[in-house]
Amino acid sequence: MTQTTSPIPRRWTVEVDGIRWLPRMIDKARMRADGKLGAYLMGHSPVDRALLYRLKLTTDQFVEIANSAPDDAGVLAALRARGFDEAAVRRWSDSFPILYRAFIPVWDLDEGYTAPTPFTRPLVAVMRILERPVMDAFRMVSKAP
Repeated sequence: MTQTTSPIPRRWTVEVDGIRWLPRMIDKARMRADGKLGAYLMGHSPVDRALLYRLKLTTDQFVEIANSAPDDAGVLAALRARGFDEAAVRRWSDSFPILYRAFIPVWDLDEGYTAPTPFTRPLVAVMRILERPVMDAFRMVSKAP
């Protein structure tokens, strides 16, 4: 299994064979297994749910696959062996920037891909304080599939 050494999962723009979000979910699955998930959601987020639905998997099934495969290609091979509608996943992936346009600036700001402006700097500081307790509460009220 490939270990995740970064404190953040890969950016939403990274793809495995043209599928967005899959590398990020692989990283989050491995971070969860290593006890390093922190405030990140694994399976609870609307984006995770959307991909899991299209892959026809539960969160635990995905985590098992991600942690059993040696690399991203191995994860994709295992997913293909289980069977899913790859055309539907690719359509979802292609529409990703439009579907999640409200979240993308927040992710990029939170993870340092976008530099904070004088206006957003205080918001980021507040977000850092509230992020973990809010995500912990979200995990309690929104069970992962």
